[in-house]
Amino acid sequence: MPLDSYGRSIHYLRISLTDKCNLRCVYCMAEDMVFMPNDDLLTTPELQRLIRLFAHLGVDKVRLTGGEPSIHPDLLTIVRSVRDAGITAISMTTNGLKLAELARPLKAAGLERVNVSVDTLDPERFHRVTRWGKLDKVLDGIHAAQAAGLTPLKINAVIARGFNENDVVDLARLTLREPWQVRFIEMMPFGEVANFAQNSVVSQREIMDRIEAELGPLSP
Repeated sequence: MPLDSYGRSIHYLRISLTDKCNLRCVYCMAEDMVFMPNDDLLTTPELQRLIRLFAHLGVDKVRLTGGEPSIHPDLLTIVRSVRDAGITAISMTTNGLKLAELARPLKAAGLERVNVSVDTLDPERFHRVTRWGKLDKVLDGIHAAQAAGLTPLKINAVIARGFNENDVVDLARLTLREPWQVRFIEMMPFGEVANFAQNSVVSQREIMDRIEAELGPLSP
């Protein structure tokens, strides 16, 4: 099994299938984002070979990410390749727009669970944050994933000041009525949105304070 520079065993592999996305979230991508040429991306056979090599080295857990992995034309083939390499802990992080149609085929291919990005439960704010997204399609996808058994299902929420800091409590309440886990993620300044992100950070402490003020003390 490979080791990192601190001597720790590496058993978890994240594979970014593409840099492209069908949304333009304000904290992630510029609206006029220029993507890599397709010729610069790993081909499906190259990805399959890497998966087999890492499995041989002892990797037993794989997460598929992007960009948006669900828009990759060979997504189901790649999931099956991970499963066929002997890796059963297979997960995917997605914006959920294509989950309604893909949830059952992904489960059949070997995907174990999904994390879905949902930054607000208000349709207008959702469109403002994602620029192109429709909340109802994402929620339909989440319910389809739950029904298909892609569980435990996790919701990833990035909180940005001036956009959705007032949605923290409503998102937290999801855990009281649905069998989902909600993860609040602090803004990460990087790339073309670094300046925006630097000015939009909502700290973990503030997120916790907002939840505790409405729902009571949090426990680890």
